[in-house]
Amino acid sequence: EDTMFFIGIFGSNSKVVPAGEISGTNCPVCGKTGTFHICRHYDYLHAFFIPLFRFHNSYLATCPACASVFELPPEKGKTVQNGENVHVSPDELTLLRSNYRLRCPVCGAEQVNGSNYCRNCGAKL
Repeated sequence: EDTMFFIGIFGSNSKVVPAGEISGTNCPVCGKTGTFHICRHYDYLHAFFIPLFRFHNSYLATCPACASVFELPPEKGKTVQNGENVHVSPDELTLLRSNYRLRCPVCGAEQVNGSNYCRNCGAKL
């Protein structure tokens, strides 16, 4: 008697792909204005490493000055992904990770929050 077994390889994975840019946005963390890079993050289910369907779509915005990461409203992210210009106000960005580091305005050395003087050159912060 011949018996055939089928063993499938199923799994899930995450992927982040560039979706575009947003110009002239103020960062809620560092306060600087710049061109934020937008990426689309999604999870997907695959069989034999072939993607079957995507789920948990979200759009991430990264500040060019402090590298803090924010979640963008899905409708704004889709607009950016379609190549259209969109304005995003700071209150529409949900902070996911703050990478802000206080720096000396004179020498650029990283400082400890709460310091009044630069630990490197002594300049008033």
